[in-house]
Amino acid sequence: MTSKYDVAKKVIEDINACAHEVEPAEAQEATMVLLVQALKKTRGVDYLHGLLQCEIDNLGRSDVYDVARGMGHS
Repeated sequence: MTSKYDVAKKVIEDINACAHEVEPAEAQEATMVLLVQALKKTRGVDYLHGLLQCEIDNLGRSDVYDVARGMGHS
């Protein structure tokens, strides 16, 4: 079974492969900005704020996904 993180990792690989005239990190940053806007439209500001706050709070921690977020942000 493919997880949502497997899908996202593939998208990042594809972004890096397509970033011929742009640094991969710049392409990733632009993608993140557009994904934030898309998620705001589909999930709403409150959900997005909670998700981003959780990710900010977990910066520098291990690469464990979803554990700290709980049910509302998986």
